[in-house]
Amino acid sequence: MSAEVTVTETAPRSHGWWLGDTLDQRIELTLPKGAEIDEASLPRPRSVTYWLDLRRVRREQTERGVVLTLTWQNFYSALEPRLREVPGSEIRLTDGERVGLPGFEFVTSPIRPILAPSTPDQLRPDPPFRLVSLGAHRRNLVLSSLGLAVTLGLLVWNQAWWPFHRRPDRPLTATARRISRLGDDAGDQRRQLLHRGLDASFGRVLISPELPAFLEKRPEFRALSDRLKAFFSTSDDRFFGPTSNMEARKNDEDVASLAHALAAIERGRS
Repeated sequence: MSAEVTVTETAPRSHGWWLGDTLDQRIELTLPKGAEIDEASLPRPRSVTYWLDLRRVRREQTERGVVLTLTWQNFYSALEPRLREVPGSEIRLTDGERVGLPGFEFVTSPIRPILAPSTPDQLRPDPPFRLVSLGAHRRNLVLSSLGLAVTLGLLVWNQAWWPFHRRPDRPLTATARRISRLGDDAGDQRRQLLHRGLDASFGRVLISPELPAFLEKRPEFRALSDRLKAFFSTSDDRFFGPTSNMEARKNDEDVASLAHALAAIERGRS
């Protein structure tokens, strides 16, 4: 170190420190004329070791040089008084000279003697308490349970789950489903199934002359009256005419399409 650089340290007291305390170390440096401290070489706040942190570094310019104040924090949880050592460090001047900053020692003390007896009078008293009335909570619980039961009941009824699973008979809907499962070569069978579905919807056997009575009884199907007339006309030619000829097959109504149209009206979707 140059003779023109002097370092004067004012260390914290050497005893009486506890877990979490901060210790201020004051170091005064007298520098030669024109010399300055290289800022990059100053200690940086950091965790030095598991029990010691450098929290802050303050720099104060004076007429003779610089005063550095290093604030350290002790995290050593002592079980008995223990001597701890804070390490020194080194800084540089702008002319390249290196200057050592001294460390110091201190004694850290336990917060409480580890073997001190514990007695009931060391406990904090219980906080005051008051009884809470549960009447309003019980009433809200009952109302919420009733609301839940009503909501579930409406859902079960809407979805036709047990015990609300019975619905008005929908013979044409069931017929349309059975027809959908048949192949394209089951023309006569599909026609016969649709006749049985119309019979069930009418309440008795439905033949061509009674088609107006059926439409009078079930007016929702009037929109399909022309297709129903064509269906019955083709059936009469197919099953009761002098010929079961190919002409009747060529003019055959699309039975599956008619069945689905009737089923849609029966379900209220048209």
